[in-house]
Amino acid sequence: MTKTIQHNPPPVLTPEQASFIADNFAALGDPSRARIIFVLTQGEHSVNALAEIAKISPSAVSHHLARLRNLRLVRTRRDANQVFYKVDDDHVACLFQEMLSHLEHIKQNLPDHNTGYVTDILLQPQEIHKSQ
Repeated sequence: MTKTIQHNPPPVLTPEQASFIADNFAALGDPSRARIIFVLTQGEHSVNALAEIAKISPSAVSHHLARLRNLRLVRTRRDANQVFYKVDDDHVACLFQEMLSHLEHIKQNLPDHNTGYVTDILLQPQEIHKSQ
């Protein structure tokens, strides 16, 4: 029996996936939006509270929130005549946590750690046993 190592091509993003990811990262590429999202990972806030925290006008916050909401990075909850915002789901919070972790690794020159992500498994060469 001969062992042959087969290297599978790495998984690729579909055009739709690539566009989705690019749009979301572009939205997070603005420092004000990044601050707003980070605050929202800690809990829900009104536009006025976010404006005070982010140190920008309420109208600017509303503009940023509209873009984030269109991408489903944030969602709303209405209470009487006030609207509260929070991150759409835990994926958004996890994305920020991973980015902050990445920043700490860079700042402290820490080694990478095994993530255990599925792509790690998909990228491993597969052994195929062939009979001769």
